[in-house]
Amino acid sequence: MSGVEERIFQESVEKLISGFIPPWKVEEELTTSSELDPPKQFRLAALARQRFLEVITGEKFQSICVPEKPYKIHYVCDKENLGYELDAKDSHQNCLFCGGDLRSLDKYSPLVANYIGGSEAYYSYAGRIKVVGDVEKEFTNLLVYGTGLGPIGVTRGSFLINKFGGAKVKVSEFGPAVRSLAFLFQSEDFRKKAIQVIEDFWLSLRKEMEEKMAEFHGRAVSVEFCPTEWNGRFILYVEFVTDFGNFRGHGDTSRVVGFAKGKIEAFFKEHNVKFQMSMIAQGYDGDLKPSPRNKRGRYARAEVHIPVDEFDKAFEIDVEKFMTSVELDRIGAKKLGCQFYSGMGGEIIPAVYKATKVNPQSSLVSSFQNISAYVDKGDVIYSVELPNIEVGVASNREGLISPSGREALRIMNIHSAKDFAASLAAQVLAGEFNLALEISREKLYSKLDS
Repeated sequence: MSGVEERIFQESVEKLISGFIPPWKVEEELTTSSELDPPKQFRLAALARQRFLEVITGEKFQSICVPEKPYKIHYVCDKENLGYELDAKDSHQNCLFCGGDLRSLDKYSPLVANYIGGSEAYYSYAGRIKVVGDVEKEFTNLLVYGTGLGPIGVTRGSFLINKFGGAKVKVSEFGPAVRSLAFLFQSEDFRKKAIQVIEDFWLSLRKEMEEKMAEFHGRAVSVEFCPTEWNGRFILYVEFVTDFGNFRGHGDTSRVVGFAKGKIEAFFKEHNVKFQMSMIAQGYDGDLKPSPRNKRGRYARAEVHIPVDEFDKAFEIDVEKFMTSVELDRIGAKKLGCQFYSGMGGEIIPAVYKATKVNPQSSLVSSFQNISAYVDKGDVIYSVELPNIEVGVASNREGLISPSGREALRIMNIHSAKDFAASLAAQVLAGEFNLALEISREKLYSKLDS
């Protein structure tokens, strides 16, 4: 870094710390008020945001690094009349369709809003949010998001929520996991007897299961029975529910239920309970089913309380119009047949998983949410409910967490699975609340840029 760049860098950090400029305007500030030739401002802006975060969090960046060319370049394919935006380090500057050379427009942009590092997964800073209730602390929000303005929306939402005391959170102490067995019987008598045998041996079986889950502090909470019929035969689903503190526990649960299957079959043989077939019932308890019986992960809820008599002035919108706008959104989701409303959460939740490298990283897992807005005791209460957050913040057989993921967790001030759930719920609340305000005030999607 040259002497001029060092001075500009230090000035940018000081402006961020003082609040003179918001995080998403550093590039613009450097472009309009410095001696830098484009695209040098993009790397300095990312480094300034990193240093700013180091100051306010007390943590250092080591694994989440800023590359030499942290920006994208705009191209066009003249033959296909097709625009491209490519990472500056992408050396394949050819059209995907015709194979011809792309023409540079000599236009540069940040890789993502509020970019702070990463060479393939592009990290964004998305503000800080205070939570109170089951968890009481302040989190720094890091996201691996797309190229849209999502991180800015979370930042703005966090700022507004913090003004009214922070997000009030409720988080379950443990994360349940579940795995089921299915048994097929020829008669109802055998099925009834099977339930009785399992109940009689449950205490001793539970002790053996917990011994095999001791490495990750797993508890066998309950066994539940769900009978049904098929083609004149009698099915019994046997559902085992486990609890884990800071681990996902699905791998351990599957292992011990496999062990329980062998033990139960031996119990049945010993007590002359005849069955035609037994299996692990993946379809009954399996992944990604947003059903009421899908016990998988933690419950979390976050809400913000705003006095009715302050709402209009604070947000420049009538309370009734805001509430109606939220309700139209919620009813629309149900009209489509969705059991859960999934708006910004469908993007923010996987963005947090990707930032922290906490399994699972799939964008489909645990992205279900419910939103509501209502008035109670003189307050407008806007809330987000996440019924099923999967998280384990320590590496185990569920999957390794990379150094960059562990670094992100430290910077975010997340030190337990409960912290993770609270932080995630608060970020979704911030994103959804900001989006609801923008839509209800008709400031979003209302006109095209000229």
